[in-house]
Amino acid sequence: MSNLNYTVSSGNVFEGMGHNASAAMKIKADAVMILSKTITASGMTQTQAAAKLGIDQPKVSKILRGQFKSLSLDKIFSYLTALDKDINITVTEKTDDTAHMNMYLSGS
Repeated sequence: MSNLNYTVSSGNVFEGMGHNASAAMKIKADAVMILSKTITASGMTQTQAAAKLGIDQPKVSKILRGQFKSLSLDKIFSYLTALDKDINITVTEKTDDTAHMNMYLSGS
């Protein structure tokens, strides 16, 4: 049996891939995940979601399939608020040698 080499993940796939803006990329991906879950949980069709977001259905489809590179976090947040979600940002002192950016989904 051979020995396998592995690295324990930080929990951020973008950091593991060596991206400089990994924390920001994870926040953006988390925001899109929340957007996707919100649309799915609402029972809306993509066309209905598009009307509520002020975009067309193909753009909703692209976002839900993970094609959101061109979207800013600000735009994603505006979509979430259009779907009646509140956005809360809290800044605190770091608790160890590394500053962290995290996003949490509360309530549904």
